[in-house]
Amino acid sequence: MELIIFDSGGSLSAALPAGAVAVGLLGGHTGIPVTDGLLAALAGDADDDDRVHPGWMLKQRVCRLAEDLSVGRCALYVAGETFGSLYRQEAVGWHDGRLVYGPSGTCDYESDSHEGYRVVGRADSAINAGLRMMGVRAAGGLDEYAAAELDRHRFTADWLEE
Repeated sequence: MELIIFDSGGSLSAALPAGAVAVGLLGGHTGIPVTDGLLAALAGDADDDDRVHPGWMLKQRVCRLAEDLSVGRCALYVAGETFGSLYRQEAVGWHDGRLVYGPSGTCDYESDSHEGYRVVGRADSAINAGLRMMGVRAAGGLDEYAAAELDRHRFTADWLEE
């Protein structure tokens, strides 16, 4: 899963590029799934390796969009991968155009780690910590990931079917 999450209040100061689809999340937040269409619409050659760190899922051109969207609000760019016992997450966040979180990469096991990753418990995963930066609070036995309803879909494309 790969999304940009931002506070829904106020007007958007950055125009959404072609291919961007906004979906509603809990707590007054909006998500933009990072799809091939969105990537193609963003500046940069799709064949260029514009990852934040080698081997990471986060991409610089999506970071620029999230930073632009953060003017007057918080914005968080997240990526997560689950396969069998593999559980990796990455997140980077801005508030009012300033980097305030990350980039952070986390995993459950040292064997799943990439350069720059930390091994942490799920409560302190990159996405949960980033959501806390945005004001999302865990409640009722749920972590921030579930409290924001990010567990509704496992794959990015599934967000487009809502």
